[in-house]
Amino acid sequence: MAALVLTYVVLLPAAWLRTEVRGGEPARATFHGGACVLGGCGVTFSVAGEELTAGLPVGTRAGGHAEGDTVDVLHAPGEPEQVALADDTGPGSVAVLLAVPGAATVLVLVAGAVHVLRGRRSEAPASSA
Repeated sequence: MAALVLTYVVLLPAAWLRTEVRGGEPARATFHGGACVLGGCGVTFSVAGEELTAGLPVGTRAGGHAEGDTVDVLHAPGEPEQVALADDTGPGSVAVLLAVPGAATVLVLVAGAVHVLRGRRSEAPASSA
C-alpha cells in the first residue's frame, strides 16, 4: 500500500509539471546527466542574463542525451526552476506518468480481491459426497 501511495506522490506532480510548462518559455540548456527516471538529472540555462541550474522532474525521458549536450527545455513563466525537456512535455509523456499509478491501483485492487476470495473459500464448510 505504501508503494501505491508513493507512486501517486511522485508521479502525479511530475505529470502536472509537464502540463504546466507546455506553454512555457523555451530555452536552450546544457544537459547534466544522472538517473533521470528518478529525477537525478538537470539542466543549466540562461534566464534574464543569469545562469540557472534546475533539476528535471522524475520520469524524464532523456535517452540519447549525454553530459554537456545542448537540449531544448520549457520553463514556467516566472518560475524558471520548474523546467522540463521540450520533447518530454507532450500528451504521451503525461499519459505514461498517469498510467503507472492507475495500473498500480488496479493491481492492488485485484490482489485485495484475490486475498478476500481465498479467505472466504477456506471458511466455507467442506461438503460430503
